[in-house]
Amino acid sequence: MIEKIMSKFKIYTTTKGKKEDTLLYDSLSIDYYDVPVHYKENNKESLQKSYNEFLDDAYANGVDIACFVHDDVFINCNDLLHRLQDSAKKYTVFGLAGATTCKVKEPALWHLMSERQDQRGCVAHGNKELYHYTSFGPLPSRSLVIDGVFLGINIKKFNRDVRFDESYPSYFHYYDIDFCLECNKNNVIMGIVDIPIIHSSPGLTNPNKQFYEGQKYFINKWKK
Repeated sequence: MIEKIMSKFKIYTTTKGKKEDTLLYDSLSIDYYDVPVHYKENNKESLQKSYNEFLDDAYANGVDIACFVHDDVFINCNDLLHRLQDSAKKYTVFGLAGATTCKVKEPALWHLMSERQDQRGCVAHGNKELYHYTSFGPLPSRSLVIDGVFLGINIKKFNRDVRFDESYPSYFHYYDIDFCLECNKNNVIMGIVDIPIIHSSPGLTNPNKQFYEGQKYFINKWKK
């Protein structure tokens, strides 16, 4: 028996251009996705600042489950709302890939700061016509860190004292790992779930100055 949808959902994303040019918009234009989407278009601000704005919007508008999703994601799932509702019952913060451990070190990438056997999740990479799956490990599973390509938050259970750190010198990198470590410090239950997506980006391929400045800030903040 399929459980009735009782939650109020909202998907949030930022894009440097127009929403119509994003893969996320393309995927969510399909009729069975009856969920409001907040597009922050022509964005020049950091993800940390934008995501804090999204949190405040969710609080102000009575959202039950908020999802922060990259704009280069194609959601490939015809039972999305049921999966989101089920995920939010298990975990307060959830994503699609991550790890149960995190040893803070350089290079500060979650899959390099965790042991292979501690990694969890599955994400497809490519485009909607041709893609391949990267399997990290079994799911669903509790986790310590979550990849920021897709972050779901049960707003009703979430600790509002936890915020994205806007002090980072990098506008894109480290927002997700830092947020997860803040969640862990505040006893927020996090986990990895199964929601099929296709991510068109291969990930970090050419680290820039902002990446290394962000890494230094992250290491200094969390290295014990």
